Amino acid sequence: MGSGRSTLPARAGVLAVTAAVVTAGSALLAAPASATTYTSIQSTSWSYIDSAQPKTSFVNPAGDAPIGAKITPDRKKHVSKSYFTFDLTGLRGAKVLSAELSGKETTVADCSVPRGTELWVTAPARKAPTWDAQPRELSKLDGPGSLDVCPSDYLDWDAAPALQQAIDAGLPSLTLVLRLPDGQQYNPRFARTYRPMLYVSLQKNQPPATPTALKTGQHPCADNPLVRPGGAALSATVSDPDDMNFSAEFAWWPVDHPDQRTTGTDDVYGSLSAYYDPGSQLADGVTYEWQVRAKDSLAASEWSGTCRFTTDFKAPAAGPVITSPDYDYSDITKGGTGIPGSFTFDAQGDTDVVGFNWGGGYVPADHPGGQATVQYTPTRSGPQDMYAWSVDAAGNTSPSGGYRFWVGSNEPTVACTPSSDYVGVPRQCTFSPRGNGGATAYAWKFNDGAETTVAAGPDGTATVTVTPAEPEQFQTLTVRTRLTNGNLTAATTHHPGIRLGEPTVDVPEGVRVGAPAEFTFHAVLPGSTTFGYSWDGGETMTVPALADGTAKATITPAESGYHQLTVFSTTASGVRSGSTDTYVDVASNQPTVTSTDYPEYVESGGTTIPGQFTFTSPVPGVVSYTYVLEDDAPVTVPAGTDGSATVTLTPLHAYSHTLLVTSTFGDGTQSETRRYYFLAKQISPQMTCDTNGYLRPGQEVHCTFTTTQPNAVAFRYVLGAQPEATVPATDGTGTMTFTVPADQTASSISLYVRSVNALGLLSDPLSTGFSVDLGSGTASARHAV
Repeated sequence: MGSGRSTLPARAGVLAVTAAVVTAGSALLAAPASATTYTSIQSTSWSYIDSAQPKTSFVNPAGDAPIGAKITPDRKKHVSKSYFTFDLTGLRGAKVLSAELSGKETTVADCSVPRGTELWVTAPARKAPTWDAQPRELSKLDGPGSLDVCPSDYLDWDAAPALQQAIDAGLPSLTLVLRLPDGQQYNPRFARTYRPMLYVSLQKNQPPATPTALKTGQHPCADNPLVRPGGAALSATVSDPDDMNFSAEFAWWPVDHPDQRTTGTDDVYGSLSAYYDPGSQLADGVTYEWQVRAKDSLAASEWSGTCRFTTDFKAPAAGPVITSPDYDYSDITKGGTGIPGSFTFDAQGDTDVVGFNWGGGYVPADHPGGQATVQYTPTRSGPQDMYAWSVDAAGNTSPSGGYRFWVGSNEPTVACTPSSDYVGVPRQCTFSPRGNGGATAYAWKFNDGAETTVAAGPDGTATVTVTPAEPEQFQTLTVRTRLTNGNLTAATTHHPGIRLGEPTVDVPEGVRVGAPAEFTFHAVLPGSTTFGYSWDGGETMTVPALADGTAKATITPAESGYHQLTVFSTTASGVRSGSTDTYVDVASNQPTVTSTDYPEYVESGGTTIPGQFTFTSPVPGVVSYTYVLEDDAPVTVPAGTDGSATVTLTPLHAYSHTLLVTSTFGDGTQSETRRYYFLAKQISPQMTCDTNGYLRPGQEVHCTFTTTQPNAVAFRYVLGAQPEATVPATDGTGTMTFTVPADQTASSISLYVRSVNALGLLSDPLSTGFSVDLGSGTASARHAV
């Protein structure tokens, strides 16, 4: 230890905390075997003694801890030792694998003299030490190791042996004295002071705690239960102060054969509960004892006390017989909902049976193999089934026993006057008793309202008034009878008929985008004073009803297609009719586009061949049209006096083209956009050459171009990598001659040709190529478009 190196990192385990023991875990040191913990403890108190005041102990004073001699200004010599106490109660039973005690020098009288500081274990002291009453110094710790500085801010001693000895002795605390050796402590040159706190960083293992709270299934240990299959799961509460991953070892044996001890293990993995089910390892009709202990990789707890249970794996063979004097299947008038009846379960003398399970829970038999009677109050009328199971003392259950019976109908009858009428019209509804049980009152609710009670009259009936007010709601009147026994019957559900009084709607002819359209509403609900309407679920608008029950509303559609107009009427008292949904087909106001040169969706004309397109509007008042061909800039043309406009457009490539056209009206508004699709035929030159095979280096080739483009004036071509060249077109033809270079290295030569008309517009291209024989010189040719 004197080298300054230690078995534990010098500072990682030092924590400035006041608790006696703290768990540092991996923050202190690299993790060892999982059963160990790195912790740090600090001294809980300190004191020093002074030879100049031999009967005084200075306990937890302010300032640093002195050792050795010093001369005060009054010429007195003070010789001191400092004592430090550690609380060991949190380490009971621990095995210390390594422990490093550390401290820090704060002042040194003379750094040129060697450090002689010693740390001794003292005998336990019943009171604070004094110079005249010093506790016996028992053993000196190895060390200190130190950093090569003076004063040193880190000194360490091997504290493992002293710590383990104190723990094994069961001491609640450990006191150490920091001092100088006898040959130095009276010489002021060797005096030093230390920070008044020492720390111990240690790696330790403590055995798991002895398991507690033992249970067999759900039974505490003291119950000594009789258990059925699956009921002998053994469990206990376990803990380990060092490790979250440990195990519990369960042991069990027949009480009369302890030599047949069997064990099973549960890996806990952070839980505080251990569980093991011996299951199929148990025999029927045997009394077992069991116990458990907890184990980590280094230590085990004491075995727990023992628990006892007896197995019973045989269930009763037959289900109970069920009878009832109050309900049976032969009489459909007996009883009723809310009327209790007695039902008896009979084990038929099977003395293993101690009770019965049924829909209401468990009920004990009057004696083993006997009977039990339960009360059951039906909640619905008609045919029903009851099931019960015989249960033995271990909880084994028999096959089910069944009983089919009939419950008489005693739900109230409901009659409303009028039986059907418009929403908002009050109804007088009468409740009458039916079947058994009598009637003292009726509990009723209408739609989503609160349940209300109305007393029954002398004849057992009661009358209430309900008013259907929400046309979109399914009207429901729910009624239950309060019987003379105080119970309620099942409910009768009645649905008063209502006429929603939805208004009718007159839709004008020719509804079109951007044009005002007048709709007429006709009230059907009597007393309607207003109409509410919305277009496509938008804001609801309100218009008053005229004396004849009609109203008009003007709507200007913004988009074409089918749209939903929703209309309802409302009375002066706020009663609202049902809604009428009318679907209106709104015609578009987009312009019409026609072309005899380029009919829509028909391949016509061709590249660079102009065509005329005529725009007309189905709506008057057009002042201009704006069109866009492909990605060109928009172009606006005025409309003629007849509201039409004709434009000439020239497609510059073959196949598909898109023309977008929009009308502008005199008020500045615009129509929806018309998309017009047309196709232009491909217009490419044709070519013939005086070769029909492979070309050879040095060969001269003559080619003639023929145009299919109207009014072509020239041909533009690119041969291989040469610049573009032009030849005139005479009567639609042109010629060109080229020679294959003598030093030709490529095996092919490409040719790209287009015609051009007087306006400079180019046709679609012809792309072709020639194969060149660079070897044998044999002839072959190809042309590719």
